[in-house]
Amino acid sequence: MSIAAPAQQLPSLGDSASGYVSLQQEHELGRLWLRQLRAHTNLIELPLAVQFLEQSIYRMVPHSDVQINDFEFVIIDQRELNAFAVPGGIIGINFGLFLHTNDEDELSAVLAHELAHLSQRHFSRQLEEADRQAPIAIATLLASILLIATSNPDAGFAGLIGSQAASIQRQLAYSREWEREADRLGIKILANADLDPTAMPSMFHQMLQASRYQQRPPEFLLTHPVTESRIAGAADRAEQYPSKPRTAGYEFHILQNKAMQMYRLQGDQTLVYFNEMVLRAKDNSVEKAAALYNLADLYLQQNKAEQALQHWQDIPENYKKRNASIALQAQILQQLKQEDKALQVLADALPFAPQDYTLLVAQAQILSEQGKTTEASTAWRKISDLRPSNPYVWKELSRAADLAKQKTMAYRANAEFLFYSGQHQQALRQMDMAQKQAKAEGDLRQQLAIKQRQHVMASAPSKF
Repeated sequence: MSIAAPAQQLPSLGDSASGYVSLQQEHELGRLWLRQLRAHTNLIELPLAVQFLEQSIYRMVPHSDVQINDFEFVIIDQRELNAFAVPGGIIGINFGLFLHTNDEDELSAVLAHELAHLSQRHFSRQLEEADRQAPIAIATLLASILLIATSNPDAGFAGLIGSQAASIQRQLAYSREWEREADRLGIKILANADLDPTAMPSMFHQMLQASRYQQRPPEFLLTHPVTESRIAGAADRAEQYPSKPRTAGYEFHILQNKAMQMYRLQGDQTLVYFNEMVLRAKDNSVEKAAALYNLADLYLQQNKAEQALQHWQDIPENYKKRNASIALQAQILQQLKQEDKALQVLADALPFAPQDYTLLVAQAQILSEQGKTTEASTAWRKISDLRPSNPYVWKELSRAADLAKQKTMAYRANAEFLFYSGQHQQALRQMDMAQKQAKAEGDLRQQLAIKQRQHVMASAPSKF
């Protein structure tokens, strides 16, 4: 099937949008927003989930018109259906989104829609339009997005009450024209990324159906209203592209099962659910492999390493070779006190995936558990070099450095953790302590590095 040409060309964005809020301003505002988010909500730090989200988005970025390449990703520990994109390349989801998607294409459809909003700089255009009609502070609008992202009415950043809240809510919702534009571009992104473009209308349909059985619509629908006519329009656009087979891979099923475990199952229900899934699934199927992984992981969390290993061994051979399985195997072996073997399976895998977040974190955690404090500190430092704005990594590095008696690094890493977690003043105090420790140790190189970083932290905005 041939692809029909779009009815009209996209508008030129440079003059208007950039004149109101520059890309650099968007970057700075987005990072401040993210630090505030981290300070007021619980996040999912599961390396497999973080890496899956990153890979899903980076698969589509080359096929979008996004003008940035510096992204930040965040996963919120909430069961409700929600996803969001904030200027400056901040993209996030609720972990519960996995409960509402049948496959990776549908999840990617939500992300592609958000990428389209970023590429067309709808936020800046929205601010400009709002300012023409009734002045509204950028800070207030960002704060209201924060409230919706956290689902936390007590966060109180903007005091959104009465008519002011209603006014801002209306301005948060993108115009119908921009939503259609994001739908059209999102579908194009899916198609060019070799994903199924019909995943967009099918995902919207599921959202609309879900909202009919809830007292409150999903958060995503509050800022991205979905109607039957919009779904039909998206379906018409999707038909202009060849449909593709849907994908629901091993890691997707593991994360979907994990979301089910966290938000819908309780106690013994979890073991029963996954055991029944193993029995129902076809031999060597991805569904069976993922259920066995989740069973093994569940037993590992219960400190039942022998049962965990038994279920891990039942995972089909081709899925045992995946990095997620290798990391789980190493953690099981560690709990079984097979310490050398635990590190060896990771050492064998890392040359083929030297930046794999799941493998690197498993290695650093196991080194810490084995009391190899210097090696653990080095491992976490390597991860911090790869992920310099991840507060979880800095927190673990601080702990490891403290155990290794590396006091300067412990203070500095804790400062980075506090800074990226939205605790600005506490971060600066920790940097002062790091500077004093570096002076006491006579480490001139660290003193200079800390001084430069102190300046950057002190110059960063701490509130809207």
